[in-house]
Amino acid sequence: MELRHLKYFVAVAENLNFSRAAVRLYISQPALSRQIKDLEKELNVMLFLRQPDGLKLTEAGKFFLEQAKDILNRSDVSVRTIKADYANQDQPLIIGYIPTILQSFLGQTLQKFGLAYPQISVSFREMSPSEQVKTLRDGGINIAFMGNPPDDLSEEFMIQCIKKVPIVALLSNQHPLADQSSINLAELASEKFIGMSEETFPGRNDRIHDVCRCAGFTPNLHLFADSHASMIALVATGQGVAVMPIEAEALPHPQTVFVKLHHPLYYARSAAVWRKETPAQSLDKFLKVLLDYVQ
Repeated sequence: MELRHLKYFVAVAENLNFSRAAVRLYISQPALSRQIKDLEKELNVMLFLRQPDGLKLTEAGKFFLEQAKDILNRSDVSVRTIKADYANQDQPLIIGYIPTILQSFLGQTLQKFGLAYPQISVSFREMSPSEQVKTLRDGGINIAFMGNPPDDLSEEFMIQCIKKVPIVALLSNQHPLADQSSINLAELASEKFIGMSEETFPGRNDRIHDVCRCAGFTPNLHLFADSHASMIALVATGQGVAVMPIEAEALPHPQTVFVKLHHPLYYARSAAVWRKETPAQSLDKFLKVLLDYVQ
Protein backbone atom coordinates (compact mmCIF):
# COMPACT_ATOMS: atom_id res chain seq x y z
CA MET A 1 0.00 0.00 0.00
CA GLU A 2 1.25 3.46 -0.92
CA LEU A 3 0.08 6.98 -0.09
CA ARG A 4 -1.43 7.25 -3.56
CA HIS A 5 -3.81 4.38 -2.73
CA LEU A 6 -5.02 6.32 0.30
CA LYS A 7 -5.50 9.45 -1.82
CA TYR A 8 -7.49 7.46 -4.36
CA PHE A 9 -9.66 5.90 -1.66
CA VAL A 10 -10.37 9.27 0.05
CA ALA A 11 -11.35 10.86 -3.27
CA VAL A 12 -13.81 8.05 -4.06
CA ALA A 13 -15.16 8.00 -0.49
CA GLU A 14 -15.78 11.77 -0.49
CA ASN A 15 -17.45 11.75 -3.92
CA LEU A 16 -19.09 8.30 -3.72
CA ASN A 17 -18.67 8.29 -7.45
CA PHE A 18 -15.80 6.85 -9.49
CA SER A 19 -16.27 9.25 -12.39
CA ARG A 20 -16.15 12.43 -10.30
CA ALA A 21 -13.23 11.08 -8.25
CA ALA A 22 -11.31 10.21 -11.42
CA VAL A 23 -11.74 13.76 -12.72
CA ARG A 24 -10.52 15.15 -9.38
CA LEU A 25 -7.47 12.86 -9.46
CA TYR A 26 -6.70 13.37 -13.17
CA ILE A 27 -6.72 9.62 -13.89
CA SER A 28 -9.04 7.43 -15.91
CA GLN A 29 -12.10 5.84 -14.28
CA PRO A 30 -11.06 2.25 -15.14
CA ALA A 31 -7.61 2.79 -13.65
CA LEU A 32 -9.13 4.24 -10.48
CA SER A 33 -11.56 1.30 -10.17
CA ARG A 34 -8.66 -1.15 -10.47
CA GLN A 35 -6.66 0.69 -7.76
CA ILE A 36 -9.62 0.53 -5.32
CA LYS A 37 -10.17 -3.17 -6.05
CA ASP A 38 -6.44 -3.82 -5.45
CA LEU A 39 -6.66 -1.93 -2.16
CA GLU A 40 -9.68 -3.95 -1.02
CA LYS A 41 -7.90 -7.16 -2.02
CA GLU A 42 -4.81 -6.19 -0.02
CA LEU A 43 -6.91 -5.32 3.04
CA ASN A 44 -9.12 -8.36 2.50
CA VAL A 45 -12.22 -6.28 3.18
CA MET A 46 -14.95 -4.49 1.21
CA LEU A 47 -14.66 -0.71 1.54
CA PHE A 48 -17.63 0.17 -0.66
CA LEU A 49 -21.04 -1.28 -1.34
CA ARG A 50 -21.64 -1.04 -5.06
CA GLN A 51 -25.38 -0.57 -5.40
CA PRO A 52 -27.60 0.40 -8.36
CA ASP A 53 -28.12 3.86 -6.88
CA GLY A 54 -24.39 4.44 -6.29
CA LEU A 55 -21.59 3.74 -3.84
CA LYS A 56 -21.90 3.52 -0.09
CA LEU A 57 -19.13 3.11 2.48
CA THR A 58 -19.14 -0.07 4.51
CA GLU A 59 -18.45 0.14 8.23
CA ALA A 60 -14.86 -0.86 7.46
CA GLY A 61 -14.79 1.87 4.79
CA LYS A 62 -15.99 4.51 7.25
CA PHE A 63 -13.28 3.53 9.74
CA PHE A 64 -10.61 3.39 7.04
CA LEU A 65 -11.64 6.83 5.73
CA GLU A 66 -10.88 8.42 9.12
CA GLN A 67 -7.53 6.65 9.32
CA ALA A 68 -6.58 7.47 5.73
CA LYS A 69 -7.35 11.18 6.20
CA ASP A 70 -5.30 11.24 9.39
CA ILE A 71 -2.33 9.52 7.70
CA LEU A 72 -2.45 11.87 4.68
CA ASN A 73 -2.72 14.92 6.94
CA ARG A 74 0.23 13.86 9.09
CA SER A 75 2.23 13.11 5.97
CA ASP A 76 1.50 16.57 4.58
CA VAL A 77 2.41 18.27 7.87
CA SER A 78 5.67 16.30 8.04
CA VAL A 79 6.68 17.27 4.51
CA ARG A 80 5.87 20.96 5.04
CA THR A 81 7.73 21.02 8.36
CA ILE A 82 10.81 19.39 6.84
CA LYS A 83 10.85 21.86 3.95
CA ALA A 84 10.30 24.87 6.22
CA ASP A 85 12.62 24.03 9.11
CA TYR A 86 15.16 21.46 8.04
CA ALA A 87 15.77 21.73 4.29
CA ASN A 88 19.40 22.39 3.30
CA GLN A 89 20.60 21.87 6.88
CA ASP A 90 23.09 19.28 5.69
CA GLN A 91 24.47 21.46 2.92
CA PRO A 92 27.85 22.87 3.92
CA LEU A 93 28.59 26.55 4.24
CA ILE A 94 31.38 27.35 1.79
CA ILE A 95 33.58 30.31 2.71
CA GLY A 96 36.15 32.05 0.53
CA TYR A 97 38.82 33.99 2.40
CA ILE A 98 42.22 35.61 2.32
CA PRO A 99 44.56 34.30 5.04
CA THR A 100 44.75 37.54 7.02
CA ILE A 101 41.03 37.27 7.81
CA LEU A 102 41.19 33.77 9.29
CA GLN A 103 43.41 35.00 12.12
CA SER A 104 41.07 37.88 12.86
CA PHE A 105 37.32 38.00 13.52
CA LEU A 106 36.56 35.05 11.23
CA GLY A 107 38.17 32.58 13.60
CA GLN A 108 36.10 33.83 16.53
CA THR A 109 32.91 33.83 14.46
CA LEU A 110 33.48 30.26 13.28
CA GLN A 111 33.94 29.09 16.85
CA LYS A 112 30.61 30.63 17.90
CA PHE A 113 28.90 29.31 14.77
CA GLY A 114 30.15 25.78 15.43
CA LEU A 115 28.77 25.86 18.96
CA ALA A 116 25.40 27.23 17.84
CA TYR A 117 24.96 25.03 14.74
CA PRO A 118 27.11 21.91 15.08
CA GLN A 119 25.05 20.11 12.40
CA ILE A 120 26.20 22.48 9.64
CA SER A 121 29.57 21.63 8.14
CA VAL A 122 31.84 24.42 6.93
CA SER A 123 34.23 24.30 3.98
CA PHE A 124 37.02 26.81 3.41
CA ARG A 125 38.67 27.98 0.23
CA GLU A 126 41.68 30.24 0.46
CA MET A 127 41.65 32.41 -2.65
CA SER A 128 42.54 35.85 -3.87
CA PRO A 129 39.85 38.58 -3.92
CA SER A 130 39.46 38.31 -7.71
CA GLU A 131 38.95 34.54 -7.43
CA GLN A 132 36.44 35.10 -4.64
CA VAL A 133 34.37 37.45 -6.79
CA LYS A 134 34.29 35.02 -9.71
CA THR A 135 33.47 32.01 -7.52
CA LEU A 136 30.83 33.94 -5.57
CA ARG A 137 29.24 34.94 -8.86
CA ASP A 138 29.25 31.32 -10.05
CA GLY A 139 27.78 30.01 -6.78
CA GLY A 140 30.92 28.10 -5.79
CA ILE A 141 31.09 29.84 -2.40
CA ASN A 142 28.36 31.26 -0.17
CA ILE A 143 30.27 34.18 1.32
CA ALA A 144 33.59 35.92 0.67
CA PHE A 145 36.04 37.59 3.02
CA MET A 146 38.38 39.56 0.77
CA GLY A 147 39.52 42.29 3.11
CA ASN A 148 38.72 45.68 1.59
CA PRO A 149 36.52 45.04 -1.49
CA PRO A 150 36.30 47.50 -4.38
CA ASP A 151 33.38 49.92 -3.99
CA ASP A 152 31.80 48.95 -7.31
CA LEU A 153 31.00 45.46 -6.01
CA SER A 154 28.13 46.93 -3.98
CA GLU A 155 26.08 47.18 -7.19
CA GLU A 156 26.13 43.39 -7.54
CA PHE A 157 26.63 42.01 -4.02
CA MET A 158 25.73 42.64 -0.41
CA ILE A 159 28.74 44.10 1.42
CA GLN A 160 28.94 44.36 5.18
CA CYS A 161 31.89 46.03 6.89
CA ILE A 162 32.73 43.84 9.87
CA LYS A 163 35.51 45.94 11.33
CA LYS A 164 37.90 48.75 10.47
CA VAL A 165 41.53 47.76 10.42
CA PRO A 166 44.47 50.17 10.91
CA ILE A 167 46.96 50.42 8.04
CA VAL A 168 50.60 49.99 9.07
CA ALA A 169 53.97 50.09 7.34
CA LEU A 170 55.86 46.91 6.50
CA LEU A 171 59.65 47.30 6.52
CA SER A 172 62.67 45.07 6.27
CA ASN A 173 64.15 44.48 9.72
CA GLN A 174 67.33 46.11 8.36
CA HIS A 175 65.51 49.34 7.48
CA PRO A 176 66.70 52.44 9.41
CA LEU A 177 63.17 52.98 10.78
CA ALA A 178 62.54 49.36 11.71
CA ASP A 179 63.11 49.94 15.42
CA GLN A 180 60.63 52.84 15.69
CA SER A 181 57.40 52.32 17.63
CA SER A 182 55.55 54.43 15.05
CA ILE A 183 56.41 56.62 12.09
CA ASN A 184 54.99 59.32 9.85
CA LEU A 185 54.40 57.63 6.48
CA ALA A 186 55.90 60.68 4.79
CA GLU A 187 59.28 59.45 6.07
CA LEU A 188 59.02 56.72 3.40
CA ALA A 189 58.16 59.10 0.54
CA SER A 190 61.45 58.49 -1.26
CA GLU A 191 61.24 54.69 -0.96
CA LYS A 192 60.13 52.19 -3.58
CA PHE A 193 56.76 50.69 -2.68
CA ILE A 194 55.50 47.17 -3.27
CA GLY A 195 51.98 47.14 -4.67
CA MET A 196 49.46 44.35 -5.27
CA SER A 197 48.63 42.73 -8.60
CA GLU A 198 45.40 44.13 -10.02
CA GLU A 199 44.58 40.67 -11.35
CA THR A 200 44.45 39.12 -7.90
CA PHE A 201 43.74 42.12 -5.63
CA PRO A 202 41.69 44.55 -7.75
CA GLY A 203 41.47 48.05 -6.28
CA ARG A 204 44.13 47.44 -3.65
CA ASN A 205 46.66 49.80 -5.26
CA ASP A 206 44.05 52.57 -5.11
CA ARG A 207 44.02 52.10 -1.34
CA ILE A 208 47.81 52.31 -1.24
CA HIS A 209 47.69 55.56 -3.23
CA ASP A 210 44.99 56.92 -0.90
CA VAL A 211 46.94 56.36 2.30
CA CYS A 212 50.11 57.83 0.79
CA ARG A 213 48.22 60.87 -0.50
CA CYS A 214 47.00 61.44 3.05
CA ALA A 215 50.67 61.61 4.02
CA GLY A 216 51.36 64.15 1.26
CA PHE A 217 53.08 62.13 -1.48
CA THR A 218 52.48 59.74 -4.38
CA PRO A 219 54.04 56.29 -3.87
CA ASN A 220 56.54 54.89 -6.32
CA LEU A 221 54.96 51.50 -6.98
CA HIS A 222 57.62 49.54 -8.81
CA LEU A 223 56.82 45.88 -8.03
CA PHE A 224 53.50 44.11 -7.65
CA ALA A 225 52.88 41.06 -5.48
CA ASP A 226 50.13 38.54 -6.12
CA SER A 227 49.62 37.66 -2.44
CA HIS A 228 50.34 38.92 1.05
CA ALA A 229 53.04 36.27 1.44
CA SER A 230 54.87 37.39 -1.70
CA MET A 231 54.57 41.05 -0.64
CA ILE A 232 56.18 40.19 2.69
CA ALA A 233 58.92 38.22 0.92
CA LEU A 234 59.72 41.14 -1.40
CA VAL A 235 59.99 43.54 1.54
CA ALA A 236 62.17 41.04 3.44
CA THR A 237 64.66 40.93 0.55
CA GLY A 238 64.95 44.73 0.46
CA GLN A 239 62.95 45.26 -2.74
CA GLY A 240 60.90 48.04 -1.19
CA VAL A 241 58.46 48.94 1.58
CA ALA A 242 54.73 48.40 1.81
CA VAL A 243 51.59 49.40 3.63
CA MET A 244 49.22 46.65 4.77
CA PRO A 245 46.30 46.08 7.16
CA ILE A 246 47.59 45.23 10.63
CA GLU A 247 45.78 41.87 10.35
CA ALA A 248 48.65 40.73 8.12
CA GLU A 249 50.87 40.72 11.20
CA ALA A 250 49.35 37.32 12.03
CA LEU A 251 51.04 35.85 8.93
CA PRO A 252 54.63 34.59 9.04
CA HIS A 253 56.86 37.59 8.32
CA PRO A 254 60.52 36.69 8.84
CA GLN A 255 63.06 39.49 8.38
CA THR A 256 60.31 42.12 8.34
CA VAL A 257 58.59 44.31 10.94
CA PHE A 258 55.18 45.96 11.08
CA VAL A 259 55.44 49.57 12.22
CA LYS A 260 52.43 51.61 13.29
CA LEU A 261 51.68 54.94 11.65
CA HIS A 262 51.04 58.02 13.73
CA HIS A 263 50.31 59.90 10.49
CA PRO A 264 48.11 59.28 8.67
CA LEU A 265 45.77 57.32 10.87
CA TYR A 266 44.18 55.37 8.03
CA TYR A 267 41.78 52.45 8.26
CA ALA A 268 40.74 49.82 5.75
CA ARG A 269 37.46 47.93 5.78
CA SER A 270 37.44 44.24 6.54
CA ALA A 271 34.20 43.16 4.91
CA ALA A 272 31.98 40.19 4.16
CA VAL A 273 30.49 39.87 0.67
CA TRP A 274 27.60 37.66 -0.45
CA ARG A 275 25.01 37.46 -3.23
CA LYS A 276 21.90 39.64 -2.98
CA GLU A 277 19.44 36.79 -3.48
CA THR A 278 17.74 35.16 -0.48
CA PRO A 279 20.55 33.31 1.32
CA ALA A 280 20.56 29.55 1.91
CA GLN A 281 19.62 28.54 5.45
CA SER A 282 23.21 27.76 6.39
CA LEU A 283 24.38 31.20 5.23
CA ASP A 284 21.43 32.92 6.90
CA LYS A 285 22.35 31.34 10.24
CA PHE A 286 26.03 32.21 9.74
CA LEU A 287 25.19 35.84 8.97
CA LYS A 288 23.24 36.14 12.23
CA VAL A 289 26.29 34.98 14.18
CA LEU A 290 28.67 37.12 12.09
CA LEU A 291 26.62 40.30 12.41
CA ASP A 292 26.58 39.91 16.19
CA TYR A 293 30.31 40.56 15.94
CA VAL A 294 29.62 43.96 14.35
CA GLN A 295 27.28 45.05 17.15
